[in-house]
Amino acid sequence: MARIVMIYEADSGLMNALLDTLHKLASPATYPCRLCALTYGPLGMKRAWAETVAGLPYPVEFLHRDEWKERDPENPVALPAILLLSEAGVESLVSASDFRELTTLSALQALLRARLNLS
Repeated sequence: MARIVMIYEADSGLMNALLDTLHKLASPATYPCRLCALTYGPLGMKRAWAETVAGLPYPVEFLHRDEWKERDPENPVALPAILLLSEAGVESLVSASDFRELTTLSALQALLRARLNLS
């Protein structure tokens, strides 16, 4: 069955999460993970993004950089990324280069809907 995998450009773990939160608050312009920066506020996932994710036509899995490398070491992907995994292979829905151009959550939502033909 196909699924969407969203991969953060950050490592897993409580200490990493705390450091990432502090980095986003202290210097948001230099925080490297655009997926996290666009979809999370200081108190967790933004409601609009949670609603978008809940409305996607495929199950969604969230992974951190280290979790993705452990799961699929033969498939390096520039991060952050949103991928569609299916029997046909791996399709990039939103690439790292796309994320460099995205400045708002609404732009990310629109791009994801367009790439999934949901518009």
